[in-house]
Amino acid sequence: METSVRIKISELDMDLLERIKRLFGRDREVTLTIRSATDFGLTKRETKKAYLARLERAIKNLEKGRRVELTEEELDGIVLQRLKG
Repeated sequence: METSVRIKISELDMDLLERIKRLFGRDREVTLTIRSATDFGLTKRETKKAYLARLERAIKNLEKGRRVELTEEELDGIVLQRLKG
């Protein structure tokens, strides 16, 4: 299983790490890649409550198996397409 979650550094806490452990299993090995995002809508103004609700919905969708799987090449193509348009 592979997933990406975009969050603000200020929202990174032990609760999120515990959720990741539950999602993947405590004894499984995972790779965490940390990189700075330029924007991706994270700088837009929203309340903390709205942000946490959006994050909670994303986690619940992952737990229910609702996700989109793309190869790296497919994702690159989508990003390039959106940057052009």
